[in-house]
Amino acid sequence: MAYNPEDLEPIQVALLGVLCIGLPPSRAAGDDTFRADHVTAVVASLKETGQRDANLVHGSASVTPGFRAMLRAAVVDLATKGIVAEQPAGMPAAQGGFEAGLAIDMVDPDEHPAVLDRYLAQQCMEVLFNVPAVYPYLMDRYAQSGEVWRRLRAGGYARD
Repeated sequence: MAYNPEDLEPIQVALLGVLCIGLPPSRAAGDDTFRADHVTAVVASLKETGQRDANLVHGSASVTPGFRAMLRAAVVDLATKGIVAEQPAGMPAAQGGFEAGLAIDMVDPDEHPAVLDRYLAQQCMEVLFNVPAVYPYLMDRYAQSGEVWRRLRAGGYARD
């Protein structure tokens, strides 16, 4: 079955759009604000309220337990629909696409599901970019991600 962003829950659209921007691993970046759960929490909050921190634990980059539970449910539902593949905690995220046998669990916020429907994820990212409160934040994360990836590659990250 083919899905469109309007067929999904808002948190699912936020997650797929965030996964589409190419976040580096937060541990490698040395910055928890690159975690997929953090970025998704901020995007969802900006989209719903215009405020950044509604889904974050006060004074930290951690997401609230309630948001984490909703995000976990969103990943499970997206995996059931064949849109993402979960990966067990401790496994690296598949780079550049899905590899058979790899999946991701949101237990470790530095890891994210492998996106199987890249076209839908791209559509979700476009939906997010059309929200005035979200656009500058996502563009900043995208630009900062590029800088982190350049630094990591210059240091030999992901080279054979």
